[in-house]
Amino acid sequence: MRRLLSGAAALAFASTIAFAGLASAAQEPSAPEVMAVPAVLINEVSTMGPNGPLDEAIELVNTTDEQLDLTGWVLKIYNQQNQIIQTIPLMDTLGQPIVLAPKNNVGSTLVLTGAEFSGTTSTPHVLPVNFLGVEGIPVFGGVAVFGSNAPTAFKIDGVAFSSSAITPKEGTNAAPETTQTAQLAGSNTRNILSVDTNNNQRDFSLQERTF
Repeated sequence: MRRLLSGAAALAFASTIAFAGLASAAQEPSAPEVMAVPAVLINEVSTMGPNGPLDEAIELVNTTDEQLDLTGWVLKIYNQQNQIIQTIPLMDTLGQPIVLAPKNNVGSTLVLTGAEFSGTTSTPHVLPVNFLGVEGIPVFGGVAVFGSNAPTAFKIDGVAFSSSAITPKEGTNAAPETTQTAQLAGSNTRNILSVDTNNNQRDFSLQERTF
C-alpha cells in the first residue's frame, strides 16, 4: 500500500467527487459515469529528490490486457509557461522499440530516470534520460504522453503541477513538490492504479516514491 508523506512536509489532499444530479431518497440512484482509461497512464512523476533537482523520474504503465508497442510514441516535458522544453522518443537506449507487457505483469511499466536518480526500479524497461536544463522536469511544469510527435497527435495522458501548464493539465493541476517533500523522496503518484478521472488534483497526491 502506498504511504502518504508524514510530518511537517506532508501534503495530503482529500477530494470529494461530486456527481451532478444526485438522486433524492425517493429517486432511483443514477449509475456512476464510466470513463475510458487510456492504454497508457502516467502513474508517477518525481520532479526532484534527495540528490537534487535532477533526482527525478517518470513512470508509465500499460493498462491493457495486451502487449503494447510504443513505437513512435513520445513524452513531452512542459515548463510553467506551457512551452515544450523537451520531447523524448519512447525507445530504448539502442533506438529499439519498447514493448510493454500486459497490465499486472513484469515489464508492464516504463520508468524514465534522470541523471541523479536515487531510487530503485523493478521493471526491465528503464530509460535513462538527460532531462534538459538545471531543473530537468520543472517543478511547476508538466508531462504528457502522445502516440506520435505529429503536431495534431492526440494527448493520451498528462499531468501538470501548475494551472498555467495547460497542455499536460487535466482538470485541476496536481500539487507541486517542494524541497521538503524532495528530501523525503516524495513524488506525485496516482492514487488508484489504472484509474483516471481526468482531474490531476483528484488522481495524484504527494506520496513516497514507489519506483
